[in-house]
Amino acid sequence: MTKTSKKNPKNNPMNRREFLKAGVIGAAGLVAASCAPPPAPQQVVVTQLVPGEVVEKIVEVQITSAPVVLTKPFAGKTLNLMSANHHDANVRDLWIPLFEEKTGAKVAYTSIGGGDADAKYAVFLASEDASQDVMYSWETFNAKFGPGMFEDLTTLFSKEFYDKLAVAPVKAFQFLGKQYGVPFDANMAIFLWNTELYKSAGLDPEKGPENWDQFAEFGKKLTGGGKYGTLFTLGDGNSSFFTFITMFNSSGALLLSDDQKTLQMDTPEGLLALTKFYDGVVVDKFIDPAGLTINSSIEQGKVFRAGNLGHYFGFPNHYKLSQDPLQSQVVGKVKSGIIPGIKLRSGSANGFEGYAINKNSPSKELAMAWLEYTVSPEVQKWIALKWGRPPVLNSTFEDPLVQADAPQFASVVEQAKHPAPRYGSPFYFDLGTVFNDNMNVMLKGKLTPQEAATKIQVEGQGVIDAYWAKVS
Repeated sequence: MTKTSKKNPKNNPMNRREFLKAGVIGAAGLVAASCAPPPAPQQVVVTQLVPGEVVEKIVEVQITSAPVVLTKPFAGKTLNLMSANHHDANVRDLWIPLFEEKTGAKVAYTSIGGGDADAKYAVFLASEDASQDVMYSWETFNAKFGPGMFEDLTTLFSKEFYDKLAVAPVKAFQFLGKQYGVPFDANMAIFLWNTELYKSAGLDPEKGPENWDQFAEFGKKLTGGGKYGTLFTLGDGNSSFFTFITMFNSSGALLLSDDQKTLQMDTPEGLLALTKFYDGVVVDKFIDPAGLTINSSIEQGKVFRAGNLGHYFGFPNHYKLSQDPLQSQVVGKVKSGIIPGIKLRSGSANGFEGYAINKNSPSKELAMAWLEYTVSPEVQKWIALKWGRPPVLNSTFEDPLVQADAPQFASVVEQAKHPAPRYGSPFYFDLGTVFNDNMNVMLKGKLTPQEAATKIQVEGQGVIDAYWAKVS
């Protein structure tokens, strides 16, 4: 029997410790012993804290004569965790304190810049460094460092564990048939637009474009007076490659062969994507040229939140940031949808993130507990409500509180029906540099789109061939 009542947490304060004590009742965390026959089960009220409400449930528990002892399975142990600095406010400040209280372990947290991680991980790999147990990862790190540095998790977690998670993020943490990490989100680019600027330009503020040609038409109407239709980031190899594949993925083609040995760029689809981009920057001028020097989606989002872009391809948490009056001039003026495609209805690129276990770690059982914790219902709700990122735990999407607080997730669910590969590979950054160099030369008018496509094909295939020759 279950009774649910909502109360204001401010009027009914519950600290984290009380939450923990309530949450473990009836779970395996209770240890009791008695040689006397147990009395009949009794009903007790268990209080659980969820964001924005306190929920009371009536449950039946078996009372024994022995004292109840809460077990902390990793008391006295330390987990060494390396994470990206854009995780600090969530992982360090929210997730870790609760994990420590639940497990009894201490977490030694190391924060690194996202742009520094590749070089640091290369040193870890070369030296077989065991100082970090758990390490931040994403699709490219999974492919580049997985076989040499990360624990193979293919069979360490059950099929049931993986089945409760979104399929695409789980697959992104596989390389050559092995699972080297566990994602904690289902992040991918969606479409965001400024309804006020749409209305001022004579556009329907309730409806975004449905294809690239409409996107360009809208963009031209939104450009003027110091504002642009949109902005893409091309400041480095990672940002340029991400920008390109976000467009290319709606062409209906694949950029890399399944075995990651063949680049498929000098094709009608590759030329189409480059031409659309060239026209937007050079010919029609609705794409802000400032993007040529911007390498961060964070900075891209700031331009949008300042009210200087009509629409753009952004991550779902950018919607949440746009509703924060402390850092946004467009509160209440933003809607979300799916990205307009160049041939298909839509396409995107993923930004899935997660964690891997250092295969040299002496604390793998504790590391596994951390990975399981990151996809637990309470953390997944934090990811959705506090961070604004789409959760990887499928059931979290159905939570009424999440649905009410994060309307952009409806766009994520729809966007996930369309292609969104990131083409993570061991040579991702080198290949991205080829795209960045040639796209920037093209956008300065020194290469035609066809010339750029041909050069990217030749130079990019050279990068791929060099990698496989080195490891074969």
